[in-house]
Amino acid sequence: MKRKMTKVAIIATTILAAQGIYAEQTTPTSHSGDHDFSEPGPKFDFYGELGVGGHIKLEGEDKGRYSDGTYIEAGLAVEHGNWFGLAYFEGWTVPVDSSTGETWVFGHGVRGFEGGFNRFYGGYRTDGGTEIMLGRMDSSLDDIEWWGDSTVEYGLNPEDVGDVHIGLKVRNELGKFRYSISAAPESDFTTEDRLFDFGKYDNFAESQFIRPTHLNGYVQYDVQDDLTLLGGAEVTDGFGELYILGAQYKNIGARIWHDTQKGYDTETTAEQRGSEDGLMVSAFYEASEGLYLSAGYNYANHQVDGEEDNITSFINAGVWWEYGNGRYATALDTKFNLGNDTNNEDDQLFVMQYFYW
Repeated sequence: MKRKMTKVAIIATTILAAQGIYAEQTTPTSHSGDHDFSEPGPKFDFYGELGVGGHIKLEGEDKGRYSDGTYIEAGLAVEHGNWFGLAYFEGWTVPVDSSTGETWVFGHGVRGFEGGFNRFYGGYRTDGGTEIMLGRMDSSLDDIEWWGDSTVEYGLNPEDVGDVHIGLKVRNELGKFRYSISAAPESDFTTEDRLFDFGKYDNFAESQFIRPTHLNGYVQYDVQDDLTLLGGAEVTDGFGELYILGAQYKNIGARIWHDTQKGYDTETTAEQRGSEDGLMVSAFYEASEGLYLSAGYNYANHQVDGEEDNITSFINAGVWWEYGNGRYATALDTKFNLGNDTNNEDDQLFVMQYFYW
């Protein structure tokens, strides 16, 4: 889903900067971590962001057509001593073809909205920095889903379980060696269970929270000031395993992955889901204060027995401009498919204006 990609990309860059992956350099960041809990007593912080924009086809039958990606998200963070919690809501528009009912299409208006609480958890932080969290949250691999990807929007990523309905996470992101591990039972949370109903095009609950029993996590190690290594894995009940390796050197990042079963579609068999091997390499350059240029190469080979390999291969390049003391940002990204790509997807342009509070 295009909208979720934008949200995760921006939050992920915050995690990268917070963990020191870019060492002395700074990446474009969101502002979901700019909280001051230094004073004693319960502290509350309400924050969020709004993005207005979307995607435009640059070729093909839909050339020049637009698909909206406007979204809004906001959260209330609380911290008291070693205890902390977060309630976070996200939602976005759904472009719909009124004649067919097909969603996420180009050249058609916004006819729907979907959203809900994707994070609602509490936790305890030890004096040594270890955090124990319980509730609805991102899985550990979802926290670093875009690790090493400094591009604005179109960077390719491995498919992990993503958000979990009810899960447990233990992590420590301090020091040269950092880790996170999360686990969750099977979730069949559907639209019938949701608290908010935004109409017939609201598929947020089922797209986010129907997931198998799983365990995933990662470790990071700073070999030196400018070099960080990453290793991650996911094990699921009936949906295979995922393995990730990555390296970040100054403003250049790379990751590779192997997914023994791609996706979590319960209507398909393991043979039908097939396996995937992927690679993503990216770099960014700070042209001036708050202005970043980025580019990446993306490749994935989806293999299903008895079928030709499905190759995804493209480059993307874009610009991130942050200004107004970090309260505003304007972003642009482009995607150009390469000759060995077999998906027959059209080249695209992404433009988004962000507002933070």
